Amino acid sequence: MISRMKKAFPALVFLLAAAVAAGWLWLRRFEYRELYAPATAIERTPAQYQLRYQDVQFLAADGTALTGWWIPANRPRGTVVYCHGNAGNIGGRAELAPEFVRRGFNLLLWDYRGYGRSAGRPSEKGLYDDARAAYDAAAAMSGELPIVVYGHSLGGAVALRLAQDRPVAGLIVQGAFASAADIARRRYPDLPLDRLLSVSFDAAQAAAALPDVPKLIGHSPADETVPFQSGRILFAAAAKPKEFVLLAGGHNDSSWFTPGGAGNAELEAFLSRFGP
Repeated sequence: MISRMKKAFPALVFLLAAAVAAGWLWLRRFEYRELYAPATAIERTPAQYQLRYQDVQFLAADGTALTGWWIPANRPRGTVVYCHGNAGNIGGRAELAPEFVRRGFNLLLWDYRGYGRSAGRPSEKGLYDDARAAYDAAAAMSGELPIVVYGHSLGGAVALRLAQDRPVAGLIVQGAFASAADIARRRYPDLPLDRLLSVSFDAAQAAAALPDVPKLIGHSPADETVPFQSGRILFAAAAKPKEFVLLAGGHNDSSWFTPGGAGNAELEAFLSRFGP
C-alpha cells in the first residue's frame, strides 16, 4: 500500500501543480478581460464636429508607439490631456472635443497601448508609461499653458498617477473607482479576487499623495458601471484641495458639460481658474 502511494505521489503532485497553473492562467485572463476592452476601429473623428485636428504619434518610455489627436482651441488658456476609460478608443470620445475647445482648452485625445491605432498590449505599468508620454507630447505643443488632466473611469487612476509624475495644474476625475481591489470586492463579494489581483490601480492612494493639485471629482449615484460608493471613497482619500460633485445619468454621461446640468456650475468654476 505504502509502495503504491509512493509511486502515485509524483503524479498527484504533478496534477495539483497543473491545476494550480491552470487556475492561475484562467484568473489572469479573467482579470485582463475585466480590465481592458480595447477596440481598433476608429468610428468618429473631431472633423465630424467641425473641428480641425492633427494626428499625433509619440513613444512611451519602452518604445511603444502611441497615437492620438491634437485638437487646438482658438486663443487657448490651457490644455487638457484626456485619459479615457477601459473600453473602445478615442473615436468614442470625439464628441467631447467641442466641450473643451469651446471653453478655450486645447485637447489631446490619445489611446493607450493596444487601443485604436496604438501599438502594444495594455497593462497597468504600460498605461502609466503611456500617460507620461502623452503629457510630454501635450507639453511640447502647449508651450507655457497650464495642463489639466481629465480621467474617466479607469482613466481616473491613470490621471491621478500621472499627476504624481508630472507638473499638473489641475485634475478632473469622473466616474472613477478607489482601487481595483475595491471594485473586485463589490462585484464579486463571495470570492477573494481582491487578494489575487496582479494589478492595483490604486486611485485612492494616488489621490492622497497630491496635496498641492486642485481636484474636481464627479460621480453619479446612477452610475451602473463604477459604484457611487467607490467614488466617494476615492474622494475621501484625496488630499486637499478637492471638491466633490454629484453628476446625473449613467457611467458615460457627462452632465456637467450641459449648461444648467448637474455639476455644470462647479465644472465651469473649476476651469475658470486656468488662463485669463
